[in-house]
Amino acid sequence: MRTVLVTGATGAIGSTLVPFLLREEGTAVRLLLRARSWQHLRERLEDLFKFWDLDPAAWLASGRVEAFRGDVSRPLLGLDESEYRRLTGDVTHIIHAAGNVRLNQPLEDARRDAVDPAQHIVALARACRETGRFAKLDFVSTVGVAGRMSGLVPEQALNGPRPFHNTYEAAKAEAEAFLLSEMERGLPATIHRPSMVVGDSTTGKIIHFQVFYYLSQFLSGGKTWGFVPDAGDVRLDIIPADYVARALLIASGRADAAGRVFHLCSGPEHALRLADMATRLREILTGFGERLPPLRLVRPAWFRALVPLVTPVVPATHRRALRSLRVFLAYLDEEQTFDTRRSGLFFSAAGLQVPRVGDYLKRIMGYYWAARDGNRLPEKGSRPGSSST
Repeated sequence: MRTVLVTGATGAIGSTLVPFLLREEGTAVRLLLRARSWQHLRERLEDLFKFWDLDPAAWLASGRVEAFRGDVSRPLLGLDESEYRRLTGDVTHIIHAAGNVRLNQPLEDARRDAVDPAQHIVALARACRETGRFAKLDFVSTVGVAGRMSGLVPEQALNGPRPFHNTYEAAKAEAEAFLLSEMERGLPATIHRPSMVVGDSTTGKIIHFQVFYYLSQFLSGGKTWGFVPDAGDVRLDIIPADYVARALLIASGRADAAGRVFHLCSGPEHALRLADMATRLREILTGFGERLPPLRLVRPAWFRALVPLVTPVVPATHRRALRSLRVFLAYLDEEQTFDTRRSGLFFSAAGLQVPRVGDYLKRIMGYYWAARDGNRLPEKGSRPGSSST
């Protein structure tokens, strides 16, 4: 019997991971959820079970799932002392997938959302080790810790000074550096750096639409009158949530994964050039019936100049998205890719292969299209849940 504490179960990664854990006989899951009240906790838990298509009454009655009202940014994870002690005597594995992807907070706020949780999770792991049952911590970081490094980012500690695009990256890098120092002191842990997470590679399903889905509206030219930045060989690395979840599941059960850094990414072999991604998205969206203006590839500098000029004249509903686009444009300055050779060898030996973007892009966009404004897909085989490509 193993008991896995999962943080971030309401996020794209955590919500995909939990059903995989529950398929393992003999695995109990403890969820740490932020909630305003006990009633709010019950509502959040019910929403999760609905997303998982599982019966909450049966799973909660079995004791294999238990939710705690807490907060990873607070000491003792926001729990009272009795709850905390119960966890330390119960938990054998921790998968820390909680995070707050706000890119330009004040640095202190970003540190509160990244560094403080890392310290509190490590404190729990230490307390669990004292009971003699604790096996391993799997820590979800981000490829963003590479900051503005150009070229191929290695699957190892990044100790050198480097500039960052935003405070989110800087704080996550600090959190990762803290964890690496704890690993050097003997903490059994694995660091996972996912890239931009998208929906399930088979169904397209995702609990929340994240950055990529909003970027897709710009990359297709749908919200920029057809203007798309021609970024040369710059690639957009996306990865399905189910691949990340399966990698976490495998690594959590493997003692030989401790001490490693894994890139959970498409990597140089599979990540598409930005212009190629724009072309594929246009093909998919027009196939769903969306009308798009002619594609106009322009230099990134011109595109940057265009955004502030058009922001005042576009509808208010578009302005927030345009402000987010400015943040994304900063990533076009580096031809940055992420080495996946070590993670590829490790996970392929366990039967997990990185899926090709072309095999799932239509599925994830189909799920998004069907959910957006109540659209209906024109092709039966392209609806959410279909395995068509």
